[in-house]
Amino acid sequence: MTETATEEWGSEQSHPHGQDSQHAVAHAHAAEDLTPQKQQALLTFHRTCWEEMTWRRNAGYRTVILGLAYCGLLLAIIAYHPLSLHVRLCLAAVMALASGFGAGYLTGNYRDYMSAAARMVKIEEYLGAFEHDYLGNLGALMPEARRTWPSTPLSQDQVCLWSVITFAAAGLGTAAAILLM
Repeated sequence: MTETATEEWGSEQSHPHGQDSQHAVAHAHAAEDLTPQKQQALLTFHRTCWEEMTWRRNAGYRTVILGLAYCGLLLAIIAYHPLSLHVRLCLAAVMALASGFGAGYLTGNYRDYMSAAARMVKIEEYLGAFEHDYLGNLGALMPEARRTWPSTPLSQDQVCLWSVITFAAAGLGTAAAILLM
């Protein structure tokens, strides 16, 4: 960072993203304290967060895909092998409970996914990846929207929200179909 930028960040004005000036001054001095060991640790932490995000995203996809496949398979088996009413009631109750637990798992998984994303953004902020001159005349390494992305609630993330809704609806629909067969 240039001396002018350091003076600007160290002024009594607040950071444009709501952080106080003390944090900005600490950020300016942090770049000077970035030892090779700290760089390696930050890279390792960033990679770990990325791998956790990837694992959680894939686990969510697997949960939805395998859950829907299980519902279809269960309905196919029941269609060819009729069950007594008591067995169907029990199986429908199990499916309804499993749908609730599965939707809860997907919701919790989303929170943990975004938590890992927030840790990545903190590392990127610390390294200055959002600064307009990080890559020289090419600009910032990370787009500004990435700063707020980890705080997106599930209700505003349409892909994840519809995954949870689809999973729950398919499970509850399967439970209802079991009862009606």
